[in-house]
Amino acid sequence: MKQASAYCELCGAEIRGRPYRVSVEGVEMDLCLSCYMKLARSGRAQLLREARPSRRGAVRGGSEGARRPRRVPLDMYDLVEDYPERVREAREARGWSTAVLAQKLRISETMLRRIESGRLKPSLDLAKRMEKMLGVKLLEPVVDEEAYYDEDYGRDYITLGDIVVVDRDEE
Repeated sequence: MKQASAYCELCGAEIRGRPYRVSVEGVEMDLCLSCYMKLARSGRAQLLREARPSRRGAVRGGSEGARRPRRVPLDMYDLVEDYPERVREAREARGWSTAVLAQKLRISETMLRRIESGRLKPSLDLAKRMEKMLGVKLLEPVVDEEAYYDEDYGRDYITLGDIVVVDRDEE
């Protein structure tokens, strides 16, 4: 599965590595190095979280080594609609009772019954644990339905630069 790339919220460029999390006039944004440097020089950006220094080149005496895949935050996932059936069917396929699965997941049996009946949505963390234990797919990536494809720029996302027009004073 291909992981989602991070894009600068100001210029729209793809961010290599970890983005710079800054506050610009009270608005938190993830920026690329170039935009961060421009705003930092003018004093308009307050750094909230700095990009992690690259570890490439320092691994195994200067060789690049294998890249570890980045973890995708759980808030970028949502539960599938038929999660109750998937959980129940996977539990029954393993021959486990609700008591056995609840004990393995470290939740109450009542909570598991409510999840299997669809009356309770499990937290994303619990859904991830259920996926691992039962071997079923319960989480799917969130798809932004409001995104559009701009043929002029060849991209299907909106940046702040696409919306805001900045008037510069001529001096």
